[in-house]
Amino acid sequence: MAIVTVPAEKVTEEAGAVERGHAAWQRAKVERGSAQSKDRAAMIPLEQVWRDLKLEG
Repeated sequence: MAIVTVPAEKVTEEAGAVERGHAAWQRAKVERGSAQSKDRAAMIPLEQVWRDLKLEG
């Protein structure tokens, strides 16, 4: 993996705000997924997932 260096004049406070917004969105998405995983009745059965993905004959 190559390291990319961004020139200082291309870095702005606005870009930092986007990154912070993304981190908040990502954290909220993980928290929602964690809460959903606690309701086992709402989850798709593993056998159905395998069938849908054609991993089971």
